[in-house]
Amino acid sequence: RGLLAHMWRGLWSPNSAPGALALMTYLFMLVNLDLLIKHEAEIGHGHYATSPLLMVPLVEFGKLVASLILYGGSRGLAYLTSSKHSAGAEESVPEEQPEDSRPPSAGGPWQGLMEVAVLMLPVATLYDANNLLNFVVLAHVRLDAYAVWRNLSILFNAVIWVWALQRRIEFHRWIAVGACLAGSVFNSVGADGSIVIDAALSGVLLSALISSMAAVFNERVIKSKEAVSLNIDQVNLLLYSQTLTLMLVGLLIYGLMQGLPSLSDIYHILAGITPGAWKIMGMQVAMGISVSRVLKYADAVAKTVVGSLRDVAVVVVAPFVVTATRYDTIAVGSAFLVGLAGMIYAVPAPEAKG
Repeated sequence: RGLLAHMWRGLWSPNSAPGALALMTYLFMLVNLDLLIKHEAEIGHGHYATSPLLMVPLVEFGKLVASLILYGGSRGLAYLTSSKHSAGAEESVPEEQPEDSRPPSAGGPWQGLMEVAVLMLPVATLYDANNLLNFVVLAHVRLDAYAVWRNLSILFNAVIWVWALQRRIEFHRWIAVGACLAGSVFNSVGADGSIVIDAALSGVLLSALISSMAAVFNERVIKSKEAVSLNIDQVNLLLYSQTLTLMLVGLLIYGLMQGLPSLSDIYHILAGITPGAWKIMGMQVAMGISVSRVLKYADAVAKTVVGSLRDVAVVVVAPFVVTATRYDTIAVGSAFLVGLAGMIYAVPAPEAKG
C-alpha cells in the first residue's frame, strides 16, 4: 500500500507528465543497453569487435561534452533571464544583492571544487571499473541470469547502509532482500531440477557490489557540505572529467608498456569502430546524462521501481534479440520475483509522527 500510495500521489502531481515520460524513456534505455551489449558480444562469439577499453573512454568523453553543452546552455539561459529581470527592475531599489553578484568568499568556488574533486575520485574509479566489468560479464553470462542476479545490489545497498553508514533499514526492506536472494537462487535451478551456477555470476555479483558502492558514495558527495555551492551540472562535469582522465591514464600506461600507437594506428582504430559499438556508446552517453534529469522529475523511489521493471523486461524481450538466455518458467518466475523484491524495497519508510 505504501508504494502504491506514493506512486499514486506522484501521478497526480503537477510534474506527472514529464515524470512519466522521463521514467519510460529511462526504462527504454536501460533495457536496450543490455540487449545491445549482449548482441554485440554474440556477434563476436564472446568477444567485442571494438574493445571496451576504447568504448568506455569514448563514452566518458561523450558525457563530458554533452554535460558542457548542457551547462553552457543553462548558464546562458540563466543570464538571459536575469538580464530581463534586471531591465524590468532597473528603477526599483533592490532589497538584497543577488547571490551571483556578491563578492566571493575566501577561496572562491575553486576551493569547494577541489574538495569535491577529492571526494569524487573514488566514485569515478568505481564507475570506470564497473563499466569495464559489465562488458566482460555480459560477454560470458546468460542475459536472464545477469538480469536476475544483478538485483542483489539491493542486498549490498542494505549492508552498506547498515554497516558503513550506520543507518537503520526498515523491516519490509529486509523482506525484499530475502525475496531477491530467493529469486536469484531460483534462477540457478535448471530445467531438470539441477543447480546450474555459471562461474561468470561472480562477475555479476562484483558488478552489483561496485554499483551499490558507487551509488551510495556518489550520493554522499552530492549531499556533502563541500558540494553545497555546486549544482548538478557542475558535479557531472567534475565526475566525467575524472572518469575520462582515469581511463586515459590507464590507456597511457598500457601504451607505454606495449608500445604507443602511431597517429595512423589511432585513425584506423577509430575508423574500425562497428555500428553496434556506436549504438552502445550513444545509449550509454544518453543514459549517463539522463539519470540526473530523471531524478529531477521523478524521485528515487520511482527510479528504483523502474530498475526492477528493467530486469523483468530484459528477461521477457531477450529471446527475441539474443540466443544466450533462458525463457522458461524458472527464468521468468525468478525475474518477476526479484522485480517484486525491488518494488517492495522501494516502498517509502513511514513518516515519523510528531
